[in-house]
Amino acid sequence: MADEGNQTVKRVCVTGAAGYIGSWLIKNLLERGYTVNATLRNPGDEKKSGPLLELAGAEERLKLFKADLCLEGSFDSAVEGCHGVFHVAGPMDFSKSNLDDFVVPAVNGVHNVMRACVRAKSVRRVIFTSSVTAAAPMNDKGEFSQTCLDERCWSPLNFLKSQTTKLSLYMIAKTLAEQEALKYGLNNNIEVVSILPGVVIGPWLTTMSALTSAQTILSLIGGNDEYYEMLKFMESVLGSVPIVHIDDTCNAHIFLMECTNAQNRYVCASDSLSLKSLKDFTAKHFVQLKNSLKLDEDDGDERYLAASSKKLLDMGFCYKYQLPEAFKETMECLIKNGLLKY
Repeated sequence: MADEGNQTVKRVCVTGAAGYIGSWLIKNLLERGYTVNATLRNPGDEKKSGPLLELAGAEERLKLFKADLCLEGSFDSAVEGCHGVFHVAGPMDFSKSNLDDFVVPAVNGVHNVMRACVRAKSVRRVIFTSSVTAAAPMNDKGEFSQTCLDERCWSPLNFLKSQTTKLSLYMIAKTLAEQEALKYGLNNNIEVVSILPGVVIGPWLTTMSALTSAQTILSLIGGNDEYYEMLKFMESVLGSVPIVHIDDTCNAHIFLMECTNAQNRYVCASDSLSLKSLKDFTAKHFVQLKNSLKLDEDDGDERYLAASSKKLLDMGFCYKYQLPEAFKETMECLIKNGLLKY
């Protein structure tokens, strides 16, 4: 962060600037006095770049760069002169159905960003945005092998390859990309720290930037069936649905960038709920939505394993938001953007 008098301004790069986490992360960084180089596939798209350029501090301390995960050298200009890089960008297009559509850009993106960091020579640390879905506490037979989801867990690739849901493709890509990022850091003397957020909820800067998050929550209340099936699959392989507020997610990213002794992986989830508990919570706090909730025959069978943030909390991080407030803000944003009538 910039110190008093603005004499030593720290410059960081954020990839995936138009996404849900990327856009909020830039907002939080600017509020803390950082200078930010942000990458988008198309900075000329005003629907994506406009909200970023309107952020407080953007005129003085935000610069947008064009970059593509699969294009070698694409991130060089954005990373040059930066002391830290937040690699947030990753494939999230669930209209795609081939494994390569997820894995190729995810892994190539890691290589291209990390090579840019090596060439820049100024980068001290890279924060890689992974996902709790890269830490399913299961073995390759699809059996739970741990008593909770924590940093020891890696999602079983062979089991996931045998599944038909698109979420399994995303999980494979996140797992491989995170492993590649950590390995690249070790081999090239760059500190790489990965953060594994749960399902990120809360308000967003633009409807476009939170499409997946919005669809996931909406799937509970009469929304997209495909997203609902992915939510059910998530519970079945993680043991619960881990949740975290967007502001906590971004603050954890910055905390891990600034914390001198951060290393390896950190799960970031303030709450873990069964799908049944999440529906019960919705019915209790949003009574008018009760009759819209999707019901399953097995809703009475709770299969619960918590996601543990102990490692992150032991470092001194504190969550500001718990489920009631986070869920309330999500619903309010859905209503405000015309995605939910309540």
